Amino acid sequence: MSQNIKPEVHTVNYADFNNPAGQTTIQGIRGVSESDNVYIAGSLLGQNDIVQGLIYQGSLKGNGNEGKWYVVNFPGTTETPVTNTSCYGPNNGPHGTIQFVGSYKISASTGKAPSGNLGFYYEGPVDGSGTWIQVSPNAGNTNNVFVHSVMGSLAVGNYDVGNDKNGYAFLYDIKNKQCTEFKLPNSLTTTLYGIWHNGGDSYTMAGGYTSPEFGKISQAFLVDYNAKTKQTNNLKSFSYKNETILSIITHFEGITVAKNGGYNMPSDWLTVNGEKNGASFVTVNRNSDGSFGEANWIDIDFPDSSVTSANTVYRNNILGIYLVVDGDDTKTVSSFVAKVKIE
Repeated sequence: MSQNIKPEVHTVNYADFNNPAGQTTIQGIRGVSESDNVYIAGSLLGQNDIVQGLIYQGSLKGNGNEGKWYVVNFPGTTETPVTNTSCYGPNNGPHGTIQFVGSYKISASTGKAPSGNLGFYYEGPVDGSGTWIQVSPNAGNTNNVFVHSVMGSLAVGNYDVGNDKNGYAFLYDIKNKQCTEFKLPNSLTTTLYGIWHNGGDSYTMAGGYTSPEFGKISQAFLVDYNAKTKQTNNLKSFSYKNETILSIITHFEGITVAKNGGYNMPSDWLTVNGEKNGASFVTVNRNSDGSFGEANWIDIDFPDSSVTSANTVYRNNILGIYLVVDGDDTKTVSSFVAKVKIE
């Protein structure tokens, strides 16, 4: 049975979801095992533009006031102090622990690779007192590394080399601490932002890519991946509203399983004329042969905001950030949760 998204105007309920300590950017979510609570990962912008990692454990209700927030930062040393930490995808770890991934920066820089953002994987107590591991794809020859999502035994992310921005994707094997390059067939660039463990060696991954066929148009994609054989199948591309003429950029920011065996994704997009960038809640079902069906789209637009960005999804809840510009051109970034009515 497919999910039917109600077509009426009032399909989405919006609410702020912010850390009382300051300006928060939500970037990942996962349900806590055997609980109605969730883990939410993000970042907190503090004084002097210092960014700290954030993990929330608790209910989605109450605008973030019914759970507990933890400030977690990649541990630095006297020689290499850490200046910024940003947490992306959280996940349930073994024996009641949490896993999460992200990026961090150190103050010392030689101008040589690796430089910029460095990637990490964390496992341990939710307060950040566990084990932090640097994730280094491409043998460390990177300008920026962003580890976006983790589930099962794999994490996914992207890195830059030279002036190529987020054009290279990789998978990180948690057990052997090794990175594997990942590129879609006939693609120019590939980004991996979301991963869902279907069980066993089966995974479904989400992101975006460019190809010679579509030129400057970037499309979102879903693809199945077998961790044992390292083979992919059921690759399917997606454009905003299923029309390539509407957007030059369509990207899936994450993935979660839906009740019917399909998947829900948060999507960001940019119209062809470049006049509007927006967000959508996307559902995709499985066909009887295992392939992916057509996408259903519903736009996410936080009321009275200038820009809305969809960063992560849990069941039929989509979370992200919105931008408000005041009369004096003061820009305020806030995080939100939007609940999509599905029957």
